[in-house]
Amino acid sequence: MVPPAGAPEQAARRARAKRLQPGEGMVACPCAPSRPQPGRVPTEVSLMRPNALPLSCLLVLLAGGGPAMALDLADIPAAEPNDAVMARPEEVRAMADWAAAAFAGTEPPSPRPPTRPTMLTAGRQPFSFVYDGVGSGKLLAAWDRAVETAPAADRLTRRVVWTDPKTKLRVTAEVSAFARYPAAEWVLHFENGGAADTPILQDIQALDVELATGRENAVLHGLHGDDCSERSFQPFDEVIAPGGSFRMAPRGGRPSNGAFPFFNVEHGGRGLITAIGWSGQWAASLRRDAAGTTRLCAGMEQTRLRLRPGERIRGPRILLMAWDGDRLAAHNRFRRLMLFHHVPHQAGRPVALPIFLQGYDRYRAHPRWGNEAGQVHAAQVAAKLGCEFLWLDAAWFPGDFPNGVGNWTPKPQQFPRGLRPVSDACHKLGLKFIVWFEPERVAPGTAIARECPQFVFGGEKGGLFRLDDPAARRWLTDLLSRRIREFGMDWYRNDFNIDPLSYWRGNDGPDRQGMTEIRYVEGHYAMWDELRAARPGLVIDNCASGGRRIDLETCMRSVPLWQSDTACAPGHADMDQAQMCGLSLYLPFHLSCAWSPEAYVLRSAAAAGAITQFAFLDDAFPLEQARSAVAEVGKNRKYWYGDFYPLTPCTAADDQFIAWQLHRADLNAGIVLAFRRARCEAADLHVRLGGLDAKTTYAVEFIDEARTGTVREIKGRDMAAEFSLRIPQRRASLLVRYAPAAAGR
Repeated sequence: MVPPAGAPEQAARRARAKRLQPGEGMVACPCAPSRPQPGRVPTEVSLMRPNALPLSCLLVLLAGGGPAMALDLADIPAAEPNDAVMARPEEVRAMADWAAAAFAGTEPPSPRPPTRPTMLTAGRQPFSFVYDGVGSGKLLAAWDRAVETAPAADRLTRRVVWTDPKTKLRVTAEVSAFARYPAAEWVLHFENGGAADTPILQDIQALDVELATGRENAVLHGLHGDDCSERSFQPFDEVIAPGGSFRMAPRGGRPSNGAFPFFNVEHGGRGLITAIGWSGQWAASLRRDAAGTTRLCAGMEQTRLRLRPGERIRGPRILLMAWDGDRLAAHNRFRRLMLFHHVPHQAGRPVALPIFLQGYDRYRAHPRWGNEAGQVHAAQVAAKLGCEFLWLDAAWFPGDFPNGVGNWTPKPQQFPRGLRPVSDACHKLGLKFIVWFEPERVAPGTAIARECPQFVFGGEKGGLFRLDDPAARRWLTDLLSRRIREFGMDWYRNDFNIDPLSYWRGNDGPDRQGMTEIRYVEGHYAMWDELRAARPGLVIDNCASGGRRIDLETCMRSVPLWQSDTACAPGHADMDQAQMCGLSLYLPFHLSCAWSPEAYVLRSAAAAGAITQFAFLDDAFPLEQARSAVAEVGKNRKYWYGDFYPLTPCTAADDQFIAWQLHRADLNAGIVLAFRRARCEAADLHVRLGGLDAKTTYAVEFIDEARTGTVREIKGRDMAAEFSLRIPQRRASLLVRYAPAAAGR
């Protein structure tokens, strides 16, 4: 969560405090699910003119006091619904046929499924490399190939191995085609099975495919990565004409630092959503020839190496999902793929995100906070608020942040009995406990720098911990596992406030370029996997100066609770909203931090869980208001396990409205969140809701900034045609909850 020391991050902190500049005028969202029907009168709801039906006395749910509604298994779907958002069977078969042909050389069935062919062209392996100066396209056709299959309920997995008969280099592709999605996923491994060093292996592209895009323009729909500014995770569209190209890569070796490894390529009403799983320096490019064919490549930015006898390396994970028709439906399909097949699960369902109480940024220097008594008191307040977790950030080790990273023992005066008394207090109150670490950065003069300099790039002077070294990684994993056990931690928070790329590349020889990065990334995954295996139920929070280490592989092992360091200070609710809108196109789980219980602030930062950093030590702290605010989050969060519909463009401009909808198809219910910003002149917002059943009559509850509400019955067809929301005050929000009227809520 906390940015590294130094001028660049100080500048970033100053940038967070700048007032947002006005953006362009709001327009109707181009990916809204439906258009107004000619002649239909819009459904209008005004909080200034409540017109509640008699049903409201039964259904109105004013957000009163009491604890948050805990998510139980019944609140979290176990599997994706079978509805119109899911792909047609013939689309799924077409992608499975492509994967079989591309990797295993299997001919597609005849006749092919009656669907438009995927953008992916057939007849070539969907990856590439250069070996001893020769491209893989020429080499693999002459190498031995063996194929093994492993069918499962949700996918068919193949293990395809190509072997060079001369040098015994083995290239292994572990590839899966999903049973309910037009999606394929793979990871490549390279292994030297010979007795001598291999020739040079270079330019490894884990993804190298051709897209049949024709002469019309193609569009790359992407997100900016996190840079702790109003640009963080904001969507952009890059139009690529025939003969054009576009390239993207993160900065400094953290995968979402300035660039984002999830994107969508569209052409002619169909497209390809791509996710890259590499927690290092990836790069992706699109190049179009004069005829319009597009070549899409992605992989490590730099590889040129020899493998020693017996050495084996892995490459980035690639996930492709083809789509045809509605782009927003495709994004929701991809969210479901992530939710049910990739993100961490507990008890057979996607993990339940909690509501946290945190205080580091507000109270790190407060004499009543950073010690055992202060944290026990914080736990008591958390229980009164209805929170479920106490979050202890970077304030518990000697030297503090950042000078003490590398001292992973509690401060002896502030925590003379360690952190176990704090976790015991949490558990007695029915809370759980999460603690911050930054294990991969070592400050000079700390215990690790003094006692284990051989484990640090930089030695005694500090630097990057050597996860590329198996002995160092084993030592650190054991240390963290002990601390998690000793402290009684339920979740583990892993920060990473250092750019590793210069350390990696500075350690590589001319014929080993990329090797240190590969071993480091492999060590990172091994450490997290072992921590989770050692403590079943442990969930890892993935932070890296905010959201700068988000990729497919980290999403499979962790959740990014702190999506950007814009949350390190109050006053950035508009940026929280914009980040929520952008990230939710791809990821079901991510959070920001609310600095007050004010509806505008907390609704901007909360999602499937919430982080509260309320002023609970202040004499004037409004405890009952905060309890009501937390209770409201508890009622909303189950809907974040559903589909996401942006109802306006994603923007941080303070003269705009922003709004989105979460819809649970399995419940036929959902929420809408709308925000009128400080300089937005319009009081009305006209939107078109998605996912609704036209024949259903919904009980719709409108809850204003003061958390008072009214309920009306409205037909689904009217809500989907045009739905008007009114927010009379500037810098105010509106929450809408809806469910079938007969069912209530």
